[in-house]
Amino acid sequence: MKHYTIPIFVPELACPNQCIFCNQRSISGCQQQPEPDEVHEIIQRHLKTIPDVNAHVEIGFFGGSFTGIETALQEKYLAVANEYITPAWSTLVGYSRLGDKKIFFQFIHNKHQKSAEVKSQCSDETKIARHIQGIRLSTRPDYIDIKVLKRLKCYGVTTIELGAQSLDDEVLLLSGRGHTVADVERAASMILDSGFALGLQMMTGLPGDTPEKSQQTARRIVELGATCTRIYPTLVIRGTELELRWRKGDYQPQSLREAVELCADLLDIFSLGGVKVIRVGLHPSEGILDGSELLAGPFHPSFRELVKTYKWEQKLLPLKQQHPEGGNITIPVTKNELPYAIGYDSANRNMLEKHFRKVEFSVIRANTGLPLIITDKRTPLPVKNALKKIGNTVFIPAQDLVYKSINGHPDIFMCEGAEGLVVAPGLPEAIKGKLMTTGIRIYTGNINPGKTYPDSAIYNAVVTSEYIIHNLKITDTAILEAFPGRKHLHVNQGYTRCNLIALGTNYFITSDKGIEKVLLGEGKQVLFVDPRPVRLHGQEHGFFPGCCGILNNKLLISASLVHHPDQAIIVSFINEAGLVMHELFPGDLTDVGGIFTIDLKNAT
Repeated sequence: MKHYTIPIFVPELACPNQCIFCNQRSISGCQQQPEPDEVHEIIQRHLKTIPDVNAHVEIGFFGGSFTGIETALQEKYLAVANEYITPAWSTLVGYSRLGDKKIFFQFIHNKHQKSAEVKSQCSDETKIARHIQGIRLSTRPDYIDIKVLKRLKCYGVTTIELGAQSLDDEVLLLSGRGHTVADVERAASMILDSGFALGLQMMTGLPGDTPEKSQQTARRIVELGATCTRIYPTLVIRGTELELRWRKGDYQPQSLREAVELCADLLDIFSLGGVKVIRVGLHPSEGILDGSELLAGPFHPSFRELVKTYKWEQKLLPLKQQHPEGGNITIPVTKNELPYAIGYDSANRNMLEKHFRKVEFSVIRANTGLPLIITDKRTPLPVKNALKKIGNTVFIPAQDLVYKSINGHPDIFMCEGAEGLVVAPGLPEAIKGKLMTTGIRIYTGNINPGKTYPDSAIYNAVVTSEYIIHNLKITDTAILEAFPGRKHLHVNQGYTRCNLIALGTNYFITSDKGIEKVLLGEGKQVLFVDPRPVRLHGQEHGFFPGCCGILNNKLLISASLVHHPDQAIIVSFINEAGLVMHELFPGDLTDVGGIFTIDLKNAT
């Protein structure tokens, strides 16, 4: 499904003090705020260009601090936008104007449904309008409070983007933002707690900023739970305080190359954190394009394409060293990435053709052979988003079979092995059905896990090509039957998978001293990892293997090892085992019940 946003620009309204870089009238090309009737015209004009099917459409209010506008004017704008929202999403009850028609919505079971009489009167224009699913807007973090959020919720707002710009207090102060990092953190928390999607916008190259500070801002945006972001390199615009500083020599903007390279690093941070980057580089007005308003800074009309061209350049450069003799070369690339692999103005192709006799780009299918990945539905959103990019995901919802801390953990309800999955009989049919559609073999266990230990741990075994490792006194016998030909290795710890992950055949990481002793007795290489830095809701701590999963040659970790005092030792052991570490989220270590991965190419 393709996403569309119908932009409504409301320039510079309600800004308490204009930031040193800001002249919204120049940036947006909009000289005055639109009247409510003009908003109708803008929406309907855009709707005519959007396909009638397979489209997710939002109306977006941009350009100023929307929630700082006079309340009455906010409500006029929002009321107009709300009229176009799909009835099931709308939160208003009453009459709604679409073109010249009025349509009455009745509130039934928390949804708005049109009466049969009105349905028969709906025009094609009305049908198109139903494709609009929500409203998004941008504002300042210090213009958010509970009262504001309740009002926005009533009008069907779904996403709130905060102009954070930086998450460094010195940079914010030097840029005249008028708010602090704490203000951003407070507003972000309130937005998420109120059920909105959160966007956090950032800028690079602000006064006092450095590449390291920008990278830290990006990491903090991920940690704060944003689902989307926009990255804007700072430009010197006519009529701003920044122009005066630049003319005095007190401010030096980034070069285009510096901005491109930094933004490439930021894209990697956001990709790893599962944050969608909606835009990279300023959307230009006519004054920016013709140079009459732009004085200095890293502007390019195809800035994002330059960034992605650079990222591909870094991937392709090693080919010259790997093939010093030149010759012919074929680059496999997906259809969506093909323009960036070739490069803006064919930059990457030209670079390769200086070394190779013949260069071809071969289009391959995207997302072929993706593995199945299973984890707790309560796993932090950035982790889930990152997992969705590398596999077909199944998230286990909370079950009332066991206690709350672990009631969505996959290692409580299933046991994985090369042959397939053994799952508890009480796992919801919807989940079992989704697993079966992937083609993997599903074995049903004999009984459900119980409310308390050790009954809650009957599926918490570790299965390798050599062993079934568990407290064999409690193991569901279906596990022993499903994975034959292994040595049954008894350990006292019933929560074996919580405390143990195998890094191949001979290397293991555990957070249990008893398991460590048993495996050392088997002649294995074992690293004990202190579990105390690992978080688990409702418990003193979780266990490090509960943060992990194996995918090909990677150890997936649901957070960052920077939060563990033994980071260097752990990384060294992982590398010694022949694996590379893949951190999915820069936040605190959190036990998610393991990350189960199954190669669907080998599914039977």
